[in-house]
Amino acid sequence: MELTRAADYALRGILYLSMQPRNTLCVVSEIAEEMSIPEGFLARIFQILAKSGIIRSHRGKKGGFSLAKPPEEIRMKEVIEALEGPILLNRCLEGEDICEHQNCCALHEVWDQIQTNVVTVLEQTDFAYLSERVREKKR
Repeated sequence: MELTRAADYALRGILYLSMQPRNTLCVVSEIAEEMSIPEGFLARIFQILAKSGIIRSHRGKKGGFSLAKPPEEIRMKEVIEALEGPILLNRCLEGEDICEHQNCCALHEVWDQIQTNVVTVLEQTDFAYLSERVREKKR
């Protein structure tokens, strides 16, 4: 199981914005260069993130992107799901109508436990925490 490049780049782009002073506008080219992300791909990703309300797009000569809310209110799960949709490790976790063995399958129990743990960590991890971890690592 692996995140798509789009989700990885989205997370890195939001992390970059989270590390800037509040209300700072950043252009895609700057973010792409600093985070080693292809610029055109990041521009498309940021359009999706702007539509989902995670970031804001500011047009004009001094335009760019900024966070739509404080970094402590943006969770990793929210960013991933903006690009990927709901996080599901296996189709059987979608519901009983997808898998008729759900109630008697030992594999389902394991997938459910893993799913719960992954989603819990992603829901608890905000970008203020991640930004601080980057700052600590740079010291």
